[in-house]
Amino acid sequence: MMHFQAGSYLLCLLANLYFISLCNYASGTTGSSSVLIIIRDQANEYHHKLATAKKAELDSQIKADNLNAKVILLHEEYPVEGAWTILPVLPDIARKYADEFKWFMFIEEGTTVDVKQLTTSFLTKHDPAAFKLLCRCLHDNSPTIIHHFAFVNKAIKKFKYPDFDAGWIWSTALLQKVGFNLTPETLESDFQIDTKHEIAMWLEEHHDLKVTCVKELCGGGENTKRCITKFDKFLPDCGDKVTLDDVLVSVKTTLMFHKDRVPVVQKTWGKYVKNIRYYSNVTDPTIPTMDCGVPNTVSGHCGKMEKIILDAYETPYDWLVIADDDSIIGVSRLLKLLNCYDPNRIIVLGERYGFGLLSGYGYGYITGGGGMVMSRAAVKAWKDKGCHCPSIDTPDDMFLGQCFSLVVGVPVTHSPLFHQARPDDYADGYLGNQEPISFHKHWEVDPYEVYADWFAQEDKAMFAAPNAKPTEAPEPQVIPIPPTPTENQIKDEL
Repeated sequence: MMHFQAGSYLLCLLANLYFISLCNYASGTTGSSSVLIIIRDQANEYHHKLATAKKAELDSQIKADNLNAKVILLHEEYPVEGAWTILPVLPDIARKYADEFKWFMFIEEGTTVDVKQLTTSFLTKHDPAAFKLLCRCLHDNSPTIIHHFAFVNKAIKKFKYPDFDAGWIWSTALLQKVGFNLTPETLESDFQIDTKHEIAMWLEEHHDLKVTCVKELCGGGENTKRCITKFDKFLPDCGDKVTLDDVLVSVKTTLMFHKDRVPVVQKTWGKYVKNIRYYSNVTDPTIPTMDCGVPNTVSGHCGKMEKIILDAYETPYDWLVIADDDSIIGVSRLLKLLNCYDPNRIIVLGERYGFGLLSGYGYGYITGGGGMVMSRAAVKAWKDKGCHCPSIDTPDDMFLGQCFSLVVGVPVTHSPLFHQARPDDYADGYLGNQEPISFHKHWEVDPYEVYADWFAQEDKAMFAAPNAKPTEAPEPQVIPIPPTPTENQIKDEL
């Protein structure tokens, strides 16, 4: 009798536990959830190393706690240039992994993730069968050019988009809905400028879906108990071998900006650059500028860029930085970053945009205003591979990307620390994740204040004795050129 009673008691206890577990699973208060973590890596050696280290660290967490999670590198899984725009690879991710995982998390190479809390606490509170994209939300404070001035007549702060640095998570239901119904016709955008904003816009326009803002995904250096991810402000520390002696800075300008834009460069970041050249359409000894032998154009400026690259080919410098005359750069931060890269490898570095990548035929390029950085090997590759601007007014940054992606065979390398627009054009939460290297434009901002707010203190600290006088420009090349236009004929939007 005692054995029967004990056995009955044990069966009842197990049954109760079973039904309790069912109820708890249904309510999402216990158990664990499966997740595929996808690191947005790059082919570049330095970035691949960072992503590989991040994967190893996450794999260690998963193994230690026997968690139902897997980590993959986006570039290894999908070695195509457009993978970083995410949408084109979603159908294949859904096909391969939707039956295995309930959640799909995209992170950056610097995102810190507590995988145990992610799978056993956070995700169990959410329903993978619901159409959800979980994220730390960003919003614009005003209409901005990088988002095509969206919501000009609406409450812009109401439109939220994901902070990629904090990690963003797709439910399996949403992934399958998007992935299985995505067609080339729905990916009609030619340009890819800010992927995180463009994906949120695409989801709202094509699926009537708004992102779900959560506090557990953290950025901007926040590190509270509720955070299952975090992203500290970063400027890589890769040593101090790169000095001003290794870098040539070439500034694109034109006569109409000699008296307003160029002095800003000279009085702010330019005074710290040891080797700086001002490429113009006229020789002005007061700066000094050099007549680069290319007539000024209203837009494009590919001819001027090509002259800069070919001139750099004849120099011993490890790095070439091509800047606009309204670029605003932190020189000390730039030097720190360059220590992370090998000038003997083909590297074109800056803020990456894309053209035609959603359709599979395009290429990435470094947007010019934030600064285009080329290694010595990249300068050599431009010449050796025979890259040549189709016309002097071809878009310079786009043709540079086209050359390296389609001719040289080495895509550009992205750094989020370079910026094509003004500080006001970026979400506060996004800039809070980083130590920027550059901004661009003098439009409706005081460039002196931008430099003072973001870069001046560090530049002054690193360069105790800046050059009192800019490096003299080389003698202009003596070649037959079209007549230089007069000042009142010049129209430029550099």
